[in-house]
Amino acid sequence: MNQIRTKNNLLFSFLPYLVFLVGAFIYFAFFIDYVFFYQEKSSLFVFSSDFLIENLHQPGGLLIWLGKFFSTFYYCPIAGAIIISTILILTVLTISRIIGFINGKNAVIVPFIVGIALFFLQTDYRFLLFNNLGLLLQLVLFFLTIKYLGFLKGWVPVFVSPFWYFATGGFSWIFSILLTIYLAFSKEKMDWIKIIILWCLNLATFYLSKELLFFQTAKTLLIYPFSELTTQSHSALFISIAGIISILPVITRIKFTPAGKLRITPLVNGLIAASLISIILVSIGIKQFDKKNKQYFHVEKLFYQNKFDEIIAYNTANPPTNSLTIFLNNIALCETDQLNDLLFHFPQSTDGQTLFLKWDMVGEILKRGGYFYYTVGMINEAHRWAFENMIMKGHTPEGLKMLIKTELINGNYKVASKYISILSHAFFYKKEAIVYEKFLFNDAALNADRELGDKRQNKIKIDFFSITDDPYINIERILATDSLNRNAFEYKMAFRLLKKDYQHITAFLPQLESLGFKKIPVHIGEA
Repeated sequence: MNQIRTKNNLLFSFLPYLVFLVGAFIYFAFFIDYVFFYQEKSSLFVFSSDFLIENLHQPGGLLIWLGKFFSTFYYCPIAGAIIISTILILTVLTISRIIGFINGKNAVIVPFIVGIALFFLQTDYRFLLFNNLGLLLQLVLFFLTIKYLGFLKGWVPVFVSPFWYFATGGFSWIFSILLTIYLAFSKEKMDWIKIIILWCLNLATFYLSKELLFFQTAKTLLIYPFSELTTQSHSALFISIAGIISILPVITRIKFTPAGKLRITPLVNGLIAASLISIILVSIGIKQFDKKNKQYFHVEKLFYQNKFDEIIAYNTANPPTNSLTIFLNNIALCETDQLNDLLFHFPQSTDGQTLFLKWDMVGEILKRGGYFYYTVGMINEAHRWAFENMIMKGHTPEGLKMLIKTELINGNYKVASKYISILSHAFFYKKEAIVYEKFLFNDAALNADRELGDKRQNKIKIDFFSITDDPYINIERILATDSLNRNAFEYKMAFRLLKKDYQHITAFLPQLESLGFKKIPVHIGEA
């Protein structure tokens, strides 16, 4: 009987952890899987020693490398959900074990406060994985340290700290603070010497890094890889969580005694905790779910797959409100020769911002704006946007594919082969690299390809300096040198429709037949 009761108590004590794990997995896998799509498309993990060395240029680089490694499996949303939910539950369990090891009592409140806060942060598609991974690694190392403190009389973690700084960067300060507070509460005299040596090593490592090794600013070396760009508007919350984790040895010494002689059985305790966690996760999930983001990233996924008809059908059934969604939809309309038939079936910006994007190197524009130029035949300009994005943010899967396609179209096969080689070392893009490889030094195969052959044939023949602040001027320049560029003509007419410039629209009607139109597009006819 006692054995059965013990097993039941153990089962119900793990119930809150099970609910948290399953709840996190279900939410990320089936509700906000766009988080994985965005992050997987934002970086490219290359399986090579050069890529590893490239990421070790400063302290914390190894943590970034690990984050990119796990993020590459975001290609499959189920795998991404497993990774995120596992990191979250391991963080909760490790905090619980640390508190239990120090004061001998199981803890639920503090571990789940941290776990739920990290769950909330991870629901933002711009919050990168390495942040939670960095916290988990500090906790795991600290737990191993206190559990095996007798190993070599506890000096190992002290002398490991400089190497840990190089591996995890600014996150390593959390471990140093944890260890310092833990040793400060110890009654061993030698522990104060350990604290002094620990911080002497930390300061010496930091000084050598700044003056001799990495030549970065003091602020960068202190906090990298943490940044507001990777935590977005939640930096204050993330820093608060890191602060709570850093003072765990202090928190464990705060004793909570229930009022009176109230005693709660493990069964009731587990059910209450599991219920509260379920309610909180559902509440956060509802608040953080963004239908606009989900629709946009679904459209972007179809766009990268060249499923233009599906994009149009999806946006027809789910009217878009995001300007980037409409921008991609307009490209899909142009690629299917429907731009001036269906333009006003979707909301449009009268200044043309839904037709073409102005140059912007800070936000997400640079990653997507080049597709307009690719559509109208300005291959070199499309290449420039992709190349600048690579310089600013490193290799991304779609950016690299755009570089490959533009180099192939231009016949720069040697350069294209280098980009293809990089793509071939990416885990989920080897098949695409093999396809591109078949076009190298093979004009006949490339010209016969439905996409690349068509883009080579319609590529503008005379180069000119593009005006990225006023993309419409580029349309006029294209048509001045290539009056038979149908896609450019479609965009010109669309822009004139937005401006209600009926006089110019009428003047260009005679060109429709020479451009291959068999009937007057609906909106032009209406105009």
